[in-house]
Amino acid sequence: MAGFAPNNTPFPPLVAAHDGSNFTYTSLHDRVPHILTDVINDFYAAVQRTDSVDAVAEGKQLTGLLSKLKHEMVTDKPLTPLNDDGTGDIAEWNHWLAEYFSGGTWYSTPFLAWETYMYRRIATIFRKSQFWNTYDYFATKKEDTFRASMVAVAKLCARVDALTQETVADLGNSTKQHLAFVEMLQASLWGNQTDLSMFPDLSNEKLEEMQARISSGENNSKLAANDTDRIWKIVSQVHGGRVDIVLDNSGFELLQDVLLAHWLVAAGIAAKVVFHPKRIPWYVSDVTNTDFHWLVDAIQSPASVGATGLSTADERVLQGLGARWNELLNAGVWELHDELFWTGPYGYRYLPTKGADVWAGLTNSDMVIFKGDLNYRKLVYDLQWPVSTPFVDAIGPIADDPTAPAIVALRTSKCDTIAGVEPQRANELFAQRKDWMYSGEYGVIQLSPGRWANRI
Repeated sequence: MAGFAPNNTPFPPLVAAHDGSNFTYTSLHDRVPHILTDVINDFYAAVQRTDSVDAVAEGKQLTGLLSKLKHEMVTDKPLTPLNDDGTGDIAEWNHWLAEYFSGGTWYSTPFLAWETYMYRRIATIFRKSQFWNTYDYFATKKEDTFRASMVAVAKLCARVDALTQETVADLGNSTKQHLAFVEMLQASLWGNQTDLSMFPDLSNEKLEEMQARISSGENNSKLAANDTDRIWKIVSQVHGGRVDIVLDNSGFELLQDVLLAHWLVAAGIAAKVVFHPKRIPWYVSDVTNTDFHWLVDAIQSPASVGATGLSTADERVLQGLGARWNELLNAGVWELHDELFWTGPYGYRYLPTKGADVWAGLTNSDMVIFKGDLNYRKLVYDLQWPVSTPFVDAIGPIADDPTAPAIVALRTSKCDTIAGVEPQRANELFAQRKDWMYSGEYGVIQLSPGRWANRI
């Protein structure tokens, strides 16, 4: 698509409707201000818990800056340049803002632009501070939600542990391997429903209901597009290869991704798995390095995070898996790469140019799995695509690059942009519910085969 630019796209971007009729408007008017209010309230509580007079004084200043940000959002002020917080990406952010959205206000700027800008601006407020520069303003919510669901977590881990042992005991059985892979891939997909930026008030009961549907396979009738069989044709040819996972949400979704990686290594498909978390707190529940290690340690030692209700058998399974995952991390079989590109302003079609080092690394992989809604939106650039637009066309240059790995998108849809859905299937879904694209209840498993195209 020649001439593509962030402010010059082949189809209109998602922008808040003046009549309040679209999901972008609802997000900007209600959902995202709610998230920002939660940040302010949670941070206020953290400030009250500290004994440092100086930290309290600075905390009040930061609260004021967060409140100013919220005021600018709800009153539709222009997006202003970001203050340099020393992370190394602010010059690029401000160039992008000046080049493509100069003078743009919250309600006139595309959804993907203002939403990522907001999270990056929150990060600058904290990272420029003296006493709160490493504070993760989403950590409590992320950890509490996972901790409260440890009984369900134990059941899932026991299931995958047994499935992995069955796979390893019969590695020559391709049918068994195929079925196990399908189960693991779909579990990773549906784990994306546990997204705290979409469901900030997610209750423990609701979380357990989601987990039960994932485990039972009930959700699979809600796939809008499903390239699982084509993906398996690639995976079945990989032996001792490399798989990358661009992570989305921490907690239960991260657990599903880690379990998938566990199975891929045990089955001999992957000799290396590279996880890509975020370097800064992002979109409420996105995974940071700290979140990843917290989860692994919580699995290895559930009591250390206050988990209750576990049986001795549950604890034995969890401890064994956690110990194994720490071994894989220590041996370099699993790696964490938290590149700044993932929290930058550009969509993923710009990886070969704006994220050249990251792209060079990804081309060493056999398959890159992009998890979740935001990664999907950055892949297809959050446009009003005709839903039948082929996925490979929507993601642009990274599909056509002759060095491209297979690219897999696992996404439960929480925003009204999507590509690669057959017209008949789209009509069926619209007949079921008009908001299917942003309800969080429907998903896609999509593939761009990259350099594997002639081998499947």
